[in-house]
Amino acid sequence: MPGKVSTNQMMVNTTTRMLPVIVGVLLTALLGSAAQVVSAQAYAPQESTAPADAEPSQLKSVDMDYHLGAQVSPNLVFTNSEGQRVKLGDYFDGERPVILQLGYYQCPMLCGLVFKGVHTAVGEMDWVPGEQYQIITVSIDPAEQPSLAKSKKQTVAQDLKNSSGKLGTEDGWHFLVGESHMIERLADEVGFGFKWVREQQQFAHPAVIMILSPDGTITRYLSGVSYDPQTLRLSLVEASDGKVGSLVDQFLLTCLHYDPSLGTYSATAMGIMRLGGALTVALMLLVIGGLLWREYRRRNCNVTHRAAHGAAQG
Repeated sequence: MPGKVSTNQMMVNTTTRMLPVIVGVLLTALLGSAAQVVSAQAYAPQESTAPADAEPSQLKSVDMDYHLGAQVSPNLVFTNSEGQRVKLGDYFDGERPVILQLGYYQCPMLCGLVFKGVHTAVGEMDWVPGEQYQIITVSIDPAEQPSLAKSKKQTVAQDLKNSSGKLGTEDGWHFLVGESHMIERLADEVGFGFKWVREQQQFAHPAVIMILSPDGTITRYLSGVSYDPQTLRLSLVEASDGKVGSLVDQFLLTCLHYDPSLGTYSATAMGIMRLGGALTVALMLLVIGGLLWREYRRRNCNVTHRAAHGAAQG
């Protein structure tokens, strides 16, 4: 009869009117779960393993300036663990981000803790130095020689192999030594303060690593002696401007923001709004797509049924 509405059509109309309610309920549930995950899991800061009174006061009296956005000079010349002269620019390949660590190989205390922190984080990441990113360790002691850098490199590579099974890290973790003026220029460019303390017979310096973009621009400072693998990974993804990392990494960076006071990535109001917008669009597309497919199937079945009925009557 004209004007009569089928049962299926009534279901479609009812479901369409309820679409905002359906989306709202699902969105609330998903956002609640996401908030619990973010607050409870990967982004809690890790405590430093350094003893509180491990350093004499003379070793703490150094400054750390943060030169975010500054570019490290690619023409600074150092010597690698094989005794070859290299420029820092040799490691800025335009594709892979870089972890830069300043310290020295015979350091009796702090450098060992920083090395352990980097070593542990690298071992827990599923990335391999030399593939997705590179690490450059530069000695601040001009008296240290390439043979010492080579010994340290071999030790670190063997430790990583034993602890995490990572092979080939010697191609992506570079150990350098250099002359005083080159060391001082590099330290000035990244804001790394250090000095020789005669009474202690060692260098005073901060515990920090720098994250550089593939062209050598400073994008992040991670302080302390313990580095969360997820924070390190996201810092490298962010530094690479999308050149490394997965779609999940990219999505997380749209929802999370690095908090220097915590030293980790955490959710922001804007990030939650972006997440909510993305989920809303996805859910609307899913529901509307399901409705359209159901309506298509209904009409297709009706046409087939009428054709079959007409053929039977003929």
